Order: sequence, then C-alpha cells, then structure tokens
Amino acid sequence: MADDVPPGFALIETSAFIQHLGGLYRHPETGVFGMRTLPEHANAHLNVHGGFLATLVDVAVSRGTRLTLGDGSMVSTVTMTLNHLEPVPMGSWVEARPSLDRAGSRTVFTSCEVSVGELLVARATAVLARHRPKS
Repeated sequence: MADDVPPGFALIETSAFIQHLGGLYRHPETGVFGMRTLPEHANAHLNVHGGFLATLVDVAVSRGTRLTLGDGSMVSTVTMTLNHLEPVPMGSWVEARPSLDRAGSRTVFTSCEVSVGELLVARATAVLARHRPKS
C-alpha cells in the first residue's frame, strides 16, 4: 500500500491502534498528516466513518502540537468538535492540516482542516491539556 502514498509523505511511528487503521503518514516539509481510507473504515452508507476522521484529527492535532511546541510537552485531548462538511469516498487519501492557534502554560487551542484533494471535507477544533516535562 506504500506505493499509493503521495510523494513526500513518510510513515510515522505511532500507537498500535493507528497502525491497525493502516498507519499514519506525515509530510515533514508541510506538517500535513495523511491516511488512506480502506474498506474497513466504511460506515453504513459506504463512505468513510466519522469516527475514522475523528481519530485522524485527534492524532494529527496532538502530534502536530507536540512537534510545534518542541519543548518535550505531552498533550492530551480535553475536548474536540468535528464538523463534517462532505462525505469521504472509500479509497481516498485524506489529509489533516493541524494548526496551533494558542498555547498557554496548561492549555493549548488547536484547529484542523481535513481534505480529500482540494475538497474540504471537515473542520475541527480541539482543546488539549499540556503536560510539561519535569525539570
């Protein structure tokens, strides 16, 4: 399946759960995360299940935030809102573009756009708890 990953994206190490879903890729220059949708990600309407997109967003904003902060902070999701704008057909390459909107000492506010090609399929916001490394 690695042969149908767009150029520049590399498989990243992540949890066994994400590996079970097919693996998460990241473009190191753009910071965009991507996953290929598979038949097991389908909902009853044979489009991508919303839970799959929520998982992609959750991991993308968490991993993207940790990389952007760059101080060794860990983060955990406090709340996330995901607005589905368009159905995602099976077999699509789905990209998540996370943004760190504001970082406080204990709370981080993020947003994320999810697209298939040029089509915006979802928008999300998430609040993350920030756990700084012990000195």
